[in-house]
Amino acid sequence: MKVDYDRVCLVFLGALDLQPLAIPPYLDEQCGDDAELRKEVESLLGFHDTSELIDESTQPLHLHTPLQPDGPAPTQAPLIGGRYRELDLLGVGGCGRVVRAWDDVLKRFVAHKRVRTDHAPLARMLQHEARLLAWLDHTGAVPVYDAGFDEGGAFYTMRVFGGETLRERLDREGRLPIRQTIRILSRMSETMANAHAKGVLHLDLKPANIMLLPYGQVCILDWGVARFHDLTMYQAYRRAAGDLEVAQESGYSGIAGTPAYMPVEQVSGEGLSRTADIFACGTILYEMLCGKLPHAGGSSPLAVLRKAISEVTPPRAHRADIPEALEGLCLQMIAAEPSHRPSSFEQVIAALDRLNHGAERVEERSLAAGQVLFREGESGTEAFQILAGSLSITIDGTDGATELARRGVGDLVGEMAAVSGATRSATVTALEPTRVAIVTSEVIETALETANPMVARMLRSLVDRLREEADRARRG
Repeated sequence: MKVDYDRVCLVFLGALDLQPLAIPPYLDEQCGDDAELRKEVESLLGFHDTSELIDESTQPLHLHTPLQPDGPAPTQAPLIGGRYRELDLLGVGGCGRVVRAWDDVLKRFVAHKRVRTDHAPLARMLQHEARLLAWLDHTGAVPVYDAGFDEGGAFYTMRVFGGETLRERLDREGRLPIRQTIRILSRMSETMANAHAKGVLHLDLKPANIMLLPYGQVCILDWGVARFHDLTMYQAYRRAAGDLEVAQESGYSGIAGTPAYMPVEQVSGEGLSRTADIFACGTILYEMLCGKLPHAGGSSPLAVLRKAISEVTPPRAHRADIPEALEGLCLQMIAAEPSHRPSSFEQVIAALDRLNHGAERVEERSLAAGQVLFREGESGTEAFQILAGSLSITIDGTDGATELARRGVGDLVGEMAAVSGATRSATVTALEPTRVAIVTSEVIETALETANPMVARMLRSLVDRLREEADRARRG
């Protein structure tokens, strides 16, 4: 019997707001004797995992003590399967639970996930998830440490994170700065490009599954409903390793995901391709830019699932500082028709690279031969990079000007005044028709915003020290 997916989606959405104990009677009422309807709704709920694998602190786990300082030390907690000591609960989903545990062998904290029952299909799904994550082997995916079966059933362990989810940041800030938005989407797209190249679809991308780590790293969580759209590369990899077991595990085959980020084809469970993940990322992009979902505001649950994309308000109507090219990319990613979206995350990355390149453009200045760019003793906060031509650097002395150096294309001049605020220490003159790019403090700050946060902090600290030294020198 063909399942009425509109009905599945409506019942599923109604169940999302209920407490766990209230769901079975709700399903009894809504599904009645329709076993197929109930099976599909339960499959959605079962893989709508709430575990985030996140420590409650904003610092990396290895920098602090367990979350329960008054509780037992890790080495005193009961062992799980002879190796892991359970500390505290991180999350519970429909098919499994995740705890923060102490690995007694490698002496580190891990996230320990296991199925809640000894149900064989769930155990196979958990094993599939662990193998899939191990196959991805990308810095933007969750690293798997161990997997197996013990007296408690199937389990696997993975990294447990410090930091915050994109959901938490959006809830706190409402919307994000443009450059931060581009950086986060770029990192997500790089991870997903790798996954798609290895034949894997995520199918539950949402802000709660995007982990923002210290120093700019972005990690994608919860691959529980991920599936292979192409097993070719994975099967070849297994064969090359001498694995005689035929890899046929395509992954979870029911409808799964989070309705607000699912395209129409994912709701129906038909014709899934890489563009389903691109749609979800486009919805996340819209939310980062505007602080709201593209389909928010009076939509019925079914309309949310069906995505009335033709009625979406363009992002710039909510926020005027969004670049037109970024708005265009966002609207293309959430197009209702899959063929109208970018066909790959490589295309998304290329579009973001063009946006970054355009944002880095600076003002230019042209000099005639013999024209002075700046003079010794002048104040100034700008540096200059030579784009064409050449410059002479001189200082004044009792016997006149002395040339210290000549600079050509690609060289910088005036950078010490730009970062320290000191007066110009030399005179710079064009030796021939010359064109320079003007590097202002705003340009420097923009470059720092797009840099690795740790490097940016180091450079800002260096600039502050240079300015302090210059101030001390001026005071005598």
